This record gives sequence, C-alpha cells and structure tokens, in this order.
Amino acid sequence: MPRRVAVEKDLSAIGDHLAENGLEVERVDMTDLTPSRLQGYGAVVISGQTTNFMGMEDIKAKVPVIEAAGKTADEITAMVKERLLLQD
Repeated sequence: MPRRVAVEKDLSAIGDHLAENGLEVERVDMTDLTPSRLQGYGAVVISGQTTNFMGMEDIKAKVPVIEAAGKTADEITAMVKERLLLQD
C-alpha cells in the first residue's frame, strides 16, 4: 500500500506535519493529477476550495480524498493514517 500522500501545494503546513509523522509527502498542483497518477498515492489532501476535484465529480477514485477545510493538522494526520491502515 502506498504511504505516499499527495498534498495540495497551498497546504504546506499540513504537508510538513504529515512528513514529521512519518509519511512521504508530495506537494502537487491538483490540476496536474490524473486518475491514473492518483493510484500512486495512499491518500490525497485538498484544501476544500477545489470544487469538482479534477473536473470529474462522477468518477470514483480508490484513493481517499481528505478535505482540509476546518480541520487541524493533527486531525488531518489522524484521518490520513486511519485511511492508510484501512487499506492494509
């Protein structure tokens, strides 16, 4: 299971926190992600300001997408780790 987490570039503090907690973080521009590229990640963290993520509301990704809006770095880290464990 991939332990790599894609984090929207605008969420640098969240990305730093995830990395400090042992996860491999790649900061990405959400417009650069394709459905096939998503498969390389264990989770994706977005700001929540992204509507219609990747322009494909109707496509179901097997990768958990976590919206950061209104959550602390600790809450997001816990959510990411929980979802990664569920994939094992």
